[in-house]
Amino acid sequence: MCRSSPVHRIALVLGCLSALAAPGAEDPTQVAAPGSRDRSRPVAPDVLAASVQRATRWMGTRPISELRFDSAVMLSQIRRHLDAPGVDRELARARQVADRDHDHPHRVLWVPELIVPAEVTTGWTVPAGPGRRAKPNDFLSEALHCARNGFRPETLTYLCGPVRDHGGYYTTHALWSVVLAREAGCISGVEVDRCVASMQEEILAAQPTALAPERALDTDLYAERLLTLVLSGYRGAEVGSFVRELLAQQRPDGSFAVPAGDEPASHAYHATGISAWALAAWHARRGR
Repeated sequence: MCRSSPVHRIALVLGCLSALAAPGAEDPTQVAAPGSRDRSRPVAPDVLAASVQRATRWMGTRPISELRFDSAVMLSQIRRHLDAPGVDRELARARQVADRDHDHPHRVLWVPELIVPAEVTTGWTVPAGPGRRAKPNDFLSEALHCARNGFRPETLTYLCGPVRDHGGYYTTHALWSVVLAREAGCISGVEVDRCVASMQEEILAAQPTALAPERALDTDLYAERLLTLVLSGYRGAEVGSFVRELLAQQRPDGSFAVPAGDEPASHAYHATGISAWALAAWHARRGR
C-alpha cells in the first residue's frame, strides 16, 4: 500500500466467526457528524459521503510534491467504494506520480488489465526465521496477482502467523492480502476463515476506544485498522463506534491531519487518504 518512506513501507479481525452474521450489528447510518464529539446522535448516510468528499477536496489542495505512489492506491479504492465528486480528478493527478513507476504490480488497482510476470509476484523469499518480516509490498503483490500467478501455501502460513505485529501495520497489510486472495478465489476454507478471524481479533484488541492523536500517524493506523475490519467483512458493533470516533477527528479543512511540527506533510496526506478510504468502504456496506 505504501512505498515512499520507511514508515509507509510498513504502513498501508473477528471477535468470533459468528460475529460476521451477528444480529444487531451496527447500523452504518448511525454515525456522528464530522468533528462532533456526540457519539449517539444518528445522522444520514450522506454525512459519510460528505466527509469523504471534503477529505478528497483537501487532498486536491496539496502540492504534487506531497503525493506518493500510495496516493493513487488510496484514491483508486475510494473511487471503487464511493463515487464522490472530485475523486476522479484527484486520482488523475495522483497517477501523474504513480504511473512513473510503470511496472509496479500495484498499478493493477487502477489498471485492471495489467499483467505482471509470476517471478515478480511470487519470487520473493518468505522469511524462515522468527521475528523476520518481508516487505508488505511483496505479499500484497502476490495477493493482487494471484488469479494469474498463484498464491503459495507458505505465503498464507506466513501471513497468518509470523508477519503479524499485534494489530499494527504488518497485521493490517497481512489481513488485506489474505482478503484479496480469498476474494480472487485463490484461497478458501475453514483455515483461511480462522486466519481472518484471528487477525480481526488482534486488530480489535489493539484499537483504542477513544482516539486522541498526537500525530497524524496515530489517526492513520486507527483508520487502517478500521479499513481492514470493514474490508474483511467484520460486522460487530465495534466498527460503528470506530467510524464515529474517526469522523470526529476530521478537521474543518477536511483533512485528518494533526498539528505537529515534526511530521512530514506526507503523513497528513496519508492519514486523510486512509480515513477517507475507510469511510467510503463503510458507506458501501450499507444495505449489505
